[in-house]
Amino acid sequence: MRPIRAGAVVLAVALLAGPALAHVPSFPVDNTTPERAVDVPDAVKSWSFYDELGPGEVRYYRLSLPAGERLRVGTFTPASGGFTPSIVVMSPSLNGTDRVPGGVTVPEGMGAVVVEGERPEAASYEPFAPSASYRTADVERPVEAETTYVVAIYEPENRSGPAGVAIGYREAFSPVEYVTVPFDLVRTHLWEGQHPLVAVGPFLLTFLVGMDAVRRRRRGGWTGSPVRVPVSVAGALVVASGANTLVQTGLALARTGPTLAALVTAAFVVVPLVCGGWVLRLAGRDDLALTPRTRAGLAAAGVVSVVTWAGFVVGPAILLAVAAIPTRLLDG
Repeated sequence: MRPIRAGAVVLAVALLAGPALAHVPSFPVDNTTPERAVDVPDAVKSWSFYDELGPGEVRYYRLSLPAGERLRVGTFTPASGGFTPSIVVMSPSLNGTDRVPGGVTVPEGMGAVVVEGERPEAASYEPFAPSASYRTADVERPVEAETTYVVAIYEPENRSGPAGVAIGYREAFSPVEYVTVPFDLVRTHLWEGQHPLVAVGPFLLTFLVGMDAVRRRRRGGWTGSPVRVPVSVAGALVVASGANTLVQTGLALARTGPTLAALVTAAFVVVPLVCGGWVLRLAGRDDLALTPRTRAGLAAAGVVSVVTWAGFVVGPAILLAVAAIPTRLLDG
């Protein structure tokens, strides 16, 4: 019963941690005028847009909200130094355009409110990525009547750098958005300015080490059960995700210092390491067989790997497929 209880605990931790990190990532392109503004499909839903400001550039977002909701917009950046993304909120429900910077275009019929950013002294830890960022400006206001907003982000001193925009507050993912998160997280770290070897190097190294460990444990090579190779690959992929997240967490905490928010990210480290490690040990056993108990364990590992975004979709898919494959196909 101990493995079953341990699996239940791991699954519970994974399911609780997932919603806590539910900011849908997106990467805008060419949104440099109000006409080319990013259309935010659901401005209540929590989004993180990873954008970029060139010298003197302005980036635009368009969104609509019904009466009774609230507008929530914030800016953040991983860049050190004085770079301070700021916000202009524009809408037909607002009056006047005082203090709007000369480079910001206000659409006809809209008023504007300027929220110039203030750069904090220390970076904040973001458990979703995980990463360290400076939160520079925030806007939150009630929506009294249904209206459209155009949000512009700019830098008061025309400096350039990566500028993130957070919109909305309600955590929700579509199925496609959820399964693509592991790939988006790599893009997020590249957006921060990390070298590709830093962003994915720990993953690749751990995957290779995991595969080599199974090979060494087998001694006689890849003989025996026909599912040994795919199960080994899946386990190595899942473990590698946990290791990569652990490295990213360490890099972020080195900039922010210790924080309780890291406990949320810990689930995305511990769960893949535990599940992937169990799968690798299983793959290395001489008596590997797809018993009902083994199938249940592989299915559970596949589910929690999906929940914690481990294995880049491929790992969990292999585990679930092996758990469901009919015995007659293996014998035939």
